[in-house]
Amino acid sequence: MAKFALATTLLVLSILVSATPTSPKATFRKLTGSWSYEKIGDGQYTLHNYVYRNHGNAKATGSQTTQALSYDQEKKSISWKTEYNWDGNFVKSYAYIALENGIRKNVNSISEIPTSWSWKYDSVPNSLIADVPKLPIADVSYTLWLSSKPDSSPESPSRTTEVRIWLSNRGVKPTGLRVMDPPIIDIGGLKWGLYNGKGEHWHIFTFIATSQPKDYKGDLKLFLTYLSTSHKVGLNHYLVAVQAGTKPFQGMYTVASMIALVDHNHSYRSRYFDYYHLHCQDSRSGGFNLWFGFINIIKWLTVVAEAQRFKVQ
Repeated sequence: MAKFALATTLLVLSILVSATPTSPKATFRKLTGSWSYEKIGDGQYTLHNYVYRNHGNAKATGSQTTQALSYDQEKKSISWKTEYNWDGNFVKSYAYIALENGIRKNVNSISEIPTSWSWKYDSVPNSLIADVPKLPIADVSYTLWLSSKPDSSPESPSRTTEVRIWLSNRGVKPTGLRVMDPPIIDIGGLKWGLYNGKGEHWHIFTFIATSQPKDYKGDLKLFLTYLSTSHKVGLNHYLVAVQAGTKPFQGMYTVASMIALVDHNHSYRSRYFDYYHLHCQDSRSGGFNLWFGFINIIKWLTVVAEAQRFKVQ
């Protein structure tokens, strides 16, 4: 019996607005339906148990359930698991957590999308052969969706770009062709291969980590910046979805527990921190006197007030 354990977290950092600590929710629904989902954290996240209809459920033999394990209001962190047993070819399902609040921003206005993710396979060899029955064939990945309209969904015709960031690839073939110029890309201190493909009417870019890191901490905005400079992906579009999960083809008894972190107050956070960091540097170098300190405090309060006025509820 193959057992897969995935540990990640999705955590929204509230820099200018403090969160009220609450106890983690004791129980969550077990999602068993093909389209079932649960809103978590007052709608901050949505946990999905998604089974594909055309090339998944209709041709699949097996089942899948997904359930949240805990949610920490103070840390905005969530952990969850998914259990499945699939046979046959084609991708079967997508169990994932989606960030709902604080997105739908123009990509140019987002300074960073910080995230961390830890995961592991239990009782599964490090080197897997794709055609061995019952061993997990799946990816562990982030997915970012861009659209020409801020209020659209990843399923909308207005979607323009899908960016897949695979931390793990267990025998899954990515969409499109391998980009060979350059063959290996360095983003955030890790090396990645890149594939360029197309959906019906949108572009699909897939980054695949060459080392399959079990612990990842980085900035997802760097991938968008790279695509803008190297593949002319327009950053004047809107980030309408941030997802993190796993897409299995086959395997049995997968257990996933996820913690991720994504800052949804990107633009306000960057302005505050850039300003604060700059003037702290000045103070250490002796260029910060009482008068300029007073002026800077007034400016800082103005930034905070503006962020409070436009903050995401």
